[in-house]
Amino acid sequence: MAREKGMRILVVEDDDGDAAIFLRYMEKMRKPVSATRAATMGEAKSLLSSKEFDLVFLDLMLPEGNGLDLLAHLSENGSDVPVVIVTGSGDETKAVEAMKAGAYDYLVKENLSTAVLEQTIRYARRRHNLEQDRQRMVEKLARLSVTDELTGVANRRAFMEKLQEELQRSERTKQPFAVLMVDMDRFKEVNDRYGHQAGDEALKRCAAALRRNVRRTDFVARYGGEEFCIILPETETVGARRVAANLRESVKQLPPPMPTVSVGVASWEPDITLDELMHRADEAMYGAKRAGRDCVAVYGSPVAGEGAPADN
Repeated sequence: MAREKGMRILVVEDDDGDAAIFLRYMEKMRKPVSATRAATMGEAKSLLSSKEFDLVFLDLMLPEGNGLDLLAHLSENGSDVPVVIVTGSGDETKAVEAMKAGAYDYLVKENLSTAVLEQTIRYARRRHNLEQDRQRMVEKLARLSVTDELTGVANRRAFMEKLQEELQRSERTKQPFAVLMVDMDRFKEVNDRYGHQAGDEALKRCAAALRRNVRRTDFVARYGGEEFCIILPETETVGARRVAANLRESVKQLPPPMPTVSVGVASWEPDITLDELMHRADEAMYGAKRAGRDCVAVYGSPVAGEGAPADN
């Protein structure tokens, strides 16, 4: 029966005798490993760029430099492979320096044994798993801080940050952009008649429809309640109105219970402030409400039927 392949380990060691001892100890371990040797720094870099390894045992002193050079190389290339420094007797001070530079642990060659290697591998794997769990948690928290939990689109905080960036970019490049304010009509009636779960589903389906029908460069966010905002980079008023009409129709085609939407369009102008731009988008949206809902209104342009009460 073929021997099971285990952890993929790279041994970076220029001395043939020391490398042979390493590999011999590994062959005796209870859990099998798949070991590869690199005799030079260049060979190690080539292997690390072309293959995946679970752990690297790195000799601190190599003909082309020391292990710190390889650690720096891995860091610069975004690699998170665990590295254990291997030193000769009396090199412990340099090994500690290497650990500060990112190495997980260090071993002294004269103390090597199968048991020591097994213990070191277990420690490195456990620490690496903990580091990955921590990184995943950090990334998850970062996503949650800018994502609306219910709908999966960006939240208001992320929208305002993106809007500030787009405003600054347009002030610099003089390229146009527009903001759409999308509000679901009579959303309270869905909650009252069908329940809040149906209301939540309507919000999620509306968000998905908005995101599905804009460009990848556009930015969709839930602004609050049943209100969404969309940033349309490099888009003039005519194009923004066309996008808004398409979005309104896309939401209208969704199966019931699904409210229609009223959409307000506001375009950036030189010297306009962020607050003023949002005020214009909001005013346009309420213009669409007053015009009878389920329509698009552009700030500064008349809307047919405007004058009806806008109570949501």
